This record gives sequence, C-alpha cells and structure tokens, in this order.
Amino acid sequence: MNPLLCLLIIPLALALLGLYSRGARWIPWTAAMAMVVQLAVVIYTCLPVLRHPGAVAADFGIDGPSAAFLLIVTLVAACALIQAAFLLPAERQNEEIPDRRFCFFYTLCGLFLLAMYGVLLSQHLGYLWIAMEATTLLSAPLVYYHRSRRSLEAAWKYLLLCSVGIALALFGTLLIAAAQHTTGAITLSFSALQAHAASFDPRLLRLGFIFCILGFGTKAGLFPLHNWLPDAHSEAPAPASAMLSGALLNCALLAIWRLAQMMDAAGQGALVRQVLVPAGAITVLAAGVMLLRQHDLKRMWAYSSVEHVGLLTLAIGIGATPLFLLHALNHSLVKVALFLLAGNILHLYGTKSLNKLSGLLQASPLWGGLLTAATFAIAGSPPFGTFISEWLLLRDTFAAGERLAAVLVLVGLTITFIALTTHVARVVFGQAPSSVTRTPARSWAVVPSLLMIASLATGLAISPAVMAVLTSVAMGKVGMP
Repeated sequence: MNPLLCLLIIPLALALLGLYSRGARWIPWTAAMAMVVQLAVVIYTCLPVLRHPGAVAADFGIDGPSAAFLLIVTLVAACALIQAAFLLPAERQNEEIPDRRFCFFYTLCGLFLLAMYGVLLSQHLGYLWIAMEATTLLSAPLVYYHRSRRSLEAAWKYLLLCSVGIALALFGTLLIAAAQHTTGAITLSFSALQAHAASFDPRLLRLGFIFCILGFGTKAGLFPLHNWLPDAHSEAPAPASAMLSGALLNCALLAIWRLAQMMDAAGQGALVRQVLVPAGAITVLAAGVMLLRQHDLKRMWAYSSVEHVGLLTLAIGIGATPLFLLHALNHSLVKVALFLLAGNILHLYGTKSLNKLSGLLQASPLWGGLLTAATFAIAGSPPFGTFISEWLLLRDTFAAGERLAAVLVLVGLTITFIALTTHVARVVFGQAPSSVTRTPARSWAVVPSLLMIASLATGLAISPAVMAVLTSVAMGKVGMP
C-alpha cells in the first residue's frame, strides 16, 4: 500500500466514527488510542525519510522538512485527543452539550488533521493552497464548539481574516505562475519552481512572493495580521487550542519556508531577508508588549504563540532552517502542555480570567508546578529546549549582520519573560478561591508532564551532532545514522 495512504486511514476513520452520535461514551478513549496508533504509523513512515531525505518530484510526497512536521503535528494531535478524553466528558457535567455536537468534535478533528497532512505533504503550491484553505474551514467549527457569543465572534473573525489572507495567497500564486511566461511552460511544483526560478520574470516573482507572505503570514499570525489568533485560540476547547497553536501554525510557516527556498533559488534571497527578518523581529516585540496587559489565561498563551511565530519567521529569514525545525518542535511541546493545563485550570476554577485565578499551588501542587515549569520554558529559560533554540537563533541573527533585528528580539523576549512570570505568579501563588471545591485529578497532568519531560530532554540533548542531523534533514542530504 502507498505509504501516504496509510497516513490517511486512521484520521478518516476517526472522522467517520464521529458521525455516530450514539458513540459519545466510548469515542473519547477510542480516538485517543487511535491517535497513539497513528503516531506509531507516522514514525514508521517518516523514519526512513529522515534517514535518507531527498527531493520529491511528485505533487504529494514526504521530504525532510515535511517528515519532521508530520511527526510534530501528529504528536500534538495525539496529546490533544488523549487529554480530550479526560477533559471534554468532564466539561459536559457543567455545560449541556448534545451527543451529536460532542461526537462531531471528533469528526472535525479527524478532518482537520487530514487537511494539515495535505499542507505538509503537498509538493505543489496550488495543492498546498487548497489544503491551507481546508484547514480554515474545518477548524473554524472547533472554535465555535461551546456555542457562546464570544466563540461565535471568534469563529467569524477567524473565517473572515484567514479567508482574506488565503485570497491574497491565491493572488500571489497566480503571479508566480504568471512569472513563468519567460519559460514557455507553467508549473507550480516546488521542485520545478526551484529548478527554473532563476529564469522567471523577477518583477512578477517578487510581487507574487510578497502577496503569498501576506496570505500565509495571516494564517501564521504575523503582526499585524494576527488579530484572529488570540480570539480563536482563547475560545476553542483546550484540545483544539493546542492543535491550533502547536500544529496549524507550523503548517503555515512551512508554506512560508517553501516559498523562501524558491526565492533563494531564483537569486532573490535578499528580498526574503528584507521581508521576513523585520517581520519576525517586529512580531516578537509587538507580542511582548501585548502580553503586558492580558487578563485571560488562554489569550495570554495565544499571544505567546504570536511571539514564537515571529521567532520562527526570523529563522526562515536568515536561512537558519535547522533552527526553524528545532524551535518549531520546542515551541509545540511546551505550548501544547500550556494549553492543556489551561483547560484543566478552567475546569477547576470555572474561569480563565487572570484576576480570578490564584492559589493553584495550594489547590493542586502538581498542576501548579507544571504550569510554573512550562511558563519558564516558553519564556526561553534554561535548561529547556526553547532556551537552546532561542539562544542559537540570536547567535545566528547577530552573525548574519542583522543586529537591529537581534536587539528588537532581545527586548521582546525580555518583556515577554517579565509579563509571563508576573501573570503566572498571581495564578500559582496566594490563596485558592473558596469556590474551588473539586479535587484535581493527577491523571490530567500525565500528558503535560510527558511534554515537559520531552522539552527538558530536547534542551539537554542538543549537540553539534544533532544540529548536523537537522541540517541534513533540512537540506535533503543523508540524514540520521
């Protein structure tokens, strides 16, 4: 059987199972176990590619970067749906959610995962655009899961802004196709684009690249195109928020990376740097400033995602592809843990308002300790993996001569550290409200704990040999031994 088809079987089966509304009792754990199997399938499929990465000539296939992101996205989805098996049934005790809507959540998750796979597997700019639009249409109902006024507003804003962004990306795609009038043949295959980009009309190619960055940058959450992101990530159920932040943003960033590779092949690397380096640095700084005045726990982590999108964009801009892959992994591990913990806290306290959250260490020492550790990790503190990738990224930014961008990032990271630690200190310390009467379940901390252990291991395991492997995977040469 075609390896690509093997990747699609379990998500498609999950989508079909969710249509059976009488399966509300058994579908949460069935989905969780299915995603564990799916993770094993993806590892089995991607490991040979990581060992011997190379270019892909077909319209769909797995190269080194897509194999790395397939692993990240599947890991995120597996963690989210395992946690959903704990959290979503418990939420139904406080909120009347019909079986049909509850089960349909899993249908949407399966289809959303398939759409993200479509983005990652696409070696064709046109098909990538279609898959990216599908991710928007299939994840917007997840944002509206709770059927509240705020979730409706968030879903509408998400659909509207991302659809406008994707329309801009479509126009950019058409311009890239038009730039090939000098060659006599039109193709949107990434391998062909890179092979012949030097002979394209440079004016149309540059304009197409800028429009594509505007479009996919909206989907990624680059400042000032990020306005949909805090609302959508805040109003979605915690498992959906984890997938939006830890998986979907990576898909949009991979699209930007592929476009940057095409522009480099066309001899337009200077334009890539002129566009992406300032965009990344300004996004980091702006996110840090916006984090100072946050009053919602999940919105705070959403703005933190904007900050890390800026860091990843900066990595693409300076051509540090190995750091792009490394930091994407580090961010996903910690951010998924934070959103899942936020879901736990929301269920325990009945609110996500930072002004009403306090005494988490008293109410649950385990959850409080994990939240504290994850906050330091996402703020780039040692010895977690985020510290290593951020430090290496700053080093390479200075080495690339982008001193102003590096200074802006340093300022943004400093503001972010102060903001996050200040907000979270109020949550974990102090006296727990008298309304907190539930006994926190230790089992709900298993998935966040494993993610934090993985982040710690990533920070301790990074070595020159590991960076060499990441470089080979990124460049399509011989990879893992």
